[in-house]
Amino acid sequence: MFNDEFEKNQKPGLGINIYEQPQDKGIIAAAIEEDNGGYFGKPEFYDYSGVKLPENYCLDAGLLDEFNELAGRYNLSQKGADELMSMAVKLTQLTGDNYSKTLADQQRQKITEFKRALALDREIGGANLNKNLRTANIAYTQFADEELQNLLQESGLNCHPKVVKMFYDIGKKMQNDSIYRVNIPAAPKESREDILFPTMQ
Repeated sequence: MFNDEFEKNQKPGLGINIYEQPQDKGIIAAAIEEDNGGYFGKPEFYDYSGVKLPENYCLDAGLLDEFNELAGRYNLSQKGADELMSMAVKLTQLTGDNYSKTLADQQRQKITEFKRALALDREIGGANLNKNLRTANIAYTQFADEELQNLLQESGLNCHPKVVKMFYDIGKKMQNDSIYRVNIPAAPKESREDILFPTMQ
């Protein structure tokens, strides 16, 4: 009652009865919307068709539901959700690119270590390395088909000392022709009768 009496006697002033008229509420709501830059005000549903995605990139349905729930919890507008989604996509892509770069760097480092170990190998490395590699390549080109060669090169195993040694040993045997010498037991001698009349034994 005291408040009612106060409002009756209150003269027009700053901020008095700011929400009194329905049209005033609309003006205030529009002003607040303009003030927050349109980033708040949850829509009925979120639609990210306006978000630019990288080529062959698609949003995960499960994570999208979680994202929508989070956006709704913070009363984000479509504009706010779109900008947040764009940043999330950018961060995901950057993380993926960094991961790929890290893997590539690790692969290059591993191949460098293989080459170093090969050059220092006591059996085939050192001053005779190039000569020994030529011997190994004789077997490599003979027995490793294109698919195997690609596999070894992509993995860097074509520089691994154990792999090179294996082909080197085969190459040496090929040069000595010993790889083609197979001990086949001599066939027992057959008489003329056995050959002509095998069923009469």
